[in-house]
Amino acid sequence: MDDSEIKCRVVEKLLRNRVFGDHKWSIDRAVDHALPSHAEGRGRQLIKDEMIPQNEASIEAYGGGARENVRLGDVDTAIQFLKDNGGNIPFGFD
Repeated sequence: MDDSEIKCRVVEKLLRNRVFGDHKWSIDRAVDHALPSHAEGRGRQLIKDEMIPQNEASIEAYGGGARENVRLGDVDTAIQFLKDNGGNIPFGFD
């Protein structure tokens, strides 16, 4: 899996499970649910090093604590990210 595909799968899973607004997931949960085991390490690294700092696909850190929670800050931005990068838009969001 390349980096773009990993990012799209994470964003797709967050959208499908409506992880925006007051909802949040830990980075571990997002990666575990979205990616096969061989890509989980790279997925964690991409979320922490690229997606959160650059606000890519509107993924943002949320709350505090040791769990490192994330959510989508803007659904429309996440959908546009998927369109631009060849990701699948979950049913109900297109």
